[in-house]
Amino acid sequence: MKPYSLLLSILIVNQLVFCQKPTDFTTYFEATSGLETPNYKQTIDYCELLAQNSKYVHLSSIGTSPQGRKIPILIIDKNGFTSPLLIKATGKAVIFIQACVHAGEPDGKDAGLMLIREIAITGKYLKWLDKISFVFMPIFNVDGHERFSAYNRINQNGPKEMGWRTTAKNYNLNRDYLKADASEMKNWLDMFHKWNFDFLVDCHTTDGADYQYALTYSLETNGTLDTDLSNWLVKKYLPFVDSNMTKSGFLMYPYVIFRNWHDPRSGLRNYASSLKLFNGYAAANNRICLLIETHQLKSYKTRVLATYEMLLNSLELISQNSSELINLNKLADEKAKNLQITQPSFPLNFISNGDSIMVEFKGVHYDELKSIFTGESWFLYDSTRNENFIIPYFKELIPEKHIQLPIAYIIPPEWKDIIDLMKIHNVSYFVMGENVSINVVSTQFSDVILSSTSFEGRQMVSSFEFVETSEKRIIPKNSIFVPLQQVHSKMIAHMFEPNSSDSYFQWGFFNSVLEQKEYAESYVVEKMMIDMLQNDKELQKEFDFKMKNDSVFASNPRIIYNWFYYKTPYWDEKLNFYPILKIMDDSQFKILNFSKKIGIQLLKKV
Repeated sequence: MKPYSLLLSILIVNQLVFCQKPTDFTTYFEATSGLETPNYKQTIDYCELLAQNSKYVHLSSIGTSPQGRKIPILIIDKNGFTSPLLIKATGKAVIFIQACVHAGEPDGKDAGLMLIREIAITGKYLKWLDKISFVFMPIFNVDGHERFSAYNRINQNGPKEMGWRTTAKNYNLNRDYLKADASEMKNWLDMFHKWNFDFLVDCHTTDGADYQYALTYSLETNGTLDTDLSNWLVKKYLPFVDSNMTKSGFLMYPYVIFRNWHDPRSGLRNYASSLKLFNGYAAANNRICLLIETHQLKSYKTRVLATYEMLLNSLELISQNSSELINLNKLADEKAKNLQITQPSFPLNFISNGDSIMVEFKGVHYDELKSIFTGESWFLYDSTRNENFIIPYFKELIPEKHIQLPIAYIIPPEWKDIIDLMKIHNVSYFVMGENVSINVVSTQFSDVILSSTSFEGRQMVSSFEFVETSEKRIIPKNSIFVPLQQVHSKMIAHMFEPNSSDSYFQWGFFNSVLEQKEYAESYVVEKMMIDMLQNDKELQKEFDFKMKNDSVFASNPRIIYNWFYYKTPYWDEKLNFYPILKIMDDSQFKILNFSKKIGIQLLKKV
């Protein structure tokens, strides 16, 4: 090759190198001037772009949806670690941020992608990674996300198109954390317990009235969350975040629930989250979950930027206080292990104490009108006219129901679906190695009324009565023994105490024990009724009273026959009996431990 030809080749190569267009990290949201959100493929493509161009970002998934889509997560760590154990070993706080559990509310997805870019690509907030690492799930409900349409959220102001609220099987994932019916949720729970996050965020868009706040939030400072963690939120987290959000131009306020729907003047009420919700589930497992609810009537651009600022301020505060937060979480776990000793009277549900404080609420002008179609009131808001209200806020909550915590719960081996849920929720338990006779508390239900319609695919128990009885039972081999002395003690109590609105009993897992399977025919009972009444004067009085005072009973032969059948030895003694038993007496627990020590393998840890 001639010298000038070699020089020309070098110049051409250099020109090609230096004229290459730099990688464009503009998000789809930004490229559309804040009007649109990317679909699933576009989101995954951007996640891959971040991972390919930063050693701090790793793209993975927690599993596959029923329609075959991977559920993506981005792991952001200064060392490039992807293992929870390795990251935890560095002493960093690990944060989890989730978007699109309701796929029609994608604000958190677009905000999170921009924030990761500013951390891992531009390096603007790279210093945070010295103290924290985090996992970002841009889309949880991946199948619902691809039910993309401009008509999925009738009450919401943008984006141009969005996903659907529920999964392909019509599950609302934000009602599924405890019962875990959806396969997506089973994958999520596996991730949740493997990572043991230090702080969690759940991004949503709210329904409701019109007001000035771009963003509302909820934190479990009045419910099941550990007291020290609640105090940390009130004294350290909220003042910092609230101040910075105001400076950035995005007003925030506690989650808005009016006492009368849509009517600000009726006042505000507080609540404690159910375990079927993300923030309630996290609190019962000794962790803080920030619920972000941007305001549906604000523009999509405003909502995403407000979420961005909330995430930014949260990560900054946690990075400054990571060691303190980690220590508070460890302390909360230790307290949960001793809950049965330190808090034997355990609150299940919370209600307002009836007192209120007067607060300022930044609303907008509105008029109450009468519908010409329904005759009911409806509210017409004017977002161009800001109006501040001084209204009552029923903030303080008190326990509505207390129970005495047992030492352990026992689940019979035939209830394998419940046992499988223990594995899914990372609950420690033992398997009975042989039959054992032990004192337990059993529960029998009465006056049970089931819901008339299903909720989240289940026919729930809407009301019931019950009595508890102490008795000696032979617990069969392969029953499982669930002790309360573990970090998940609060969650376990809510699973198995019937009075908890989150209990598996109220969710309908045990409805089969409420069904009568044998009935007495009239030609058998008629002859028995005569003998029964002749030989039992008290029974005669009871029967006469019911015939006189219970018109439903007196007019229904089937009910009458069944009433007498109930009085016979033939009645099903297991009907309406709760399969879950409780060990209340510490001495019984010691018997089991003693039996282990002398070599009889009654219990085998799983």
